[in-house]
Amino acid sequence: MKPDELRDLNVIGAFALALSDDLKAAMQELVDGNESACAALIVIGQESGLSVDRLSRILGLSQPGTVRLVDRLAADHLVERKSGADRRSVALRLTEAGKRQVKSLLIGRRHALSEVLRALDPGERQVLAAIADKVLRGLGHSEVECDRRCRLCDGDTCPDETCPMAAA
Repeated sequence: MKPDELRDLNVIGAFALALSDDLKAAMQELVDGNESACAALIVIGQESGLSVDRLSRILGLSQPGTVRLVDRLAADHLVERKSGADRRSVALRLTEAGKRQVKSLLIGRRHALSEVLRALDPGERQVLAAIADKVLRGLGHSEVECDRRCRLCDGDTCPDETCPMAAA
């Protein structure tokens, strides 16, 4: 690779890391520094009634680790367990407090992203969004990988017909 290409990759990598770090920091302040708790709440809000097993796959956690996480969220009155489709499964749903927490998380996420991108004018931000959309659509991924990549997304602002992950 040419030096300019190497620099481009390096700058893009640093940008992605800065974006990720700032996003995580903004959201973790709201849920005791636990990124998995943030993601779990958002995912449960996106897919009310999902199983612990599916949540485990999306978060990339072990089954016992996911159960402990759900236990903590339930103890904090953010998530409730209901009977699933069969008697052995459990369906997870947000409580009203959980819904309020997700709303706060998504507002914090939006604020963090706005801050990171504040140096861009609206046209530049649109160009960056179009590039990001193209990159996401070009990634090969399974349904679980799509869900994992969208675990911190605000699903209401990105309907399926415009979501690059849903299109993939």
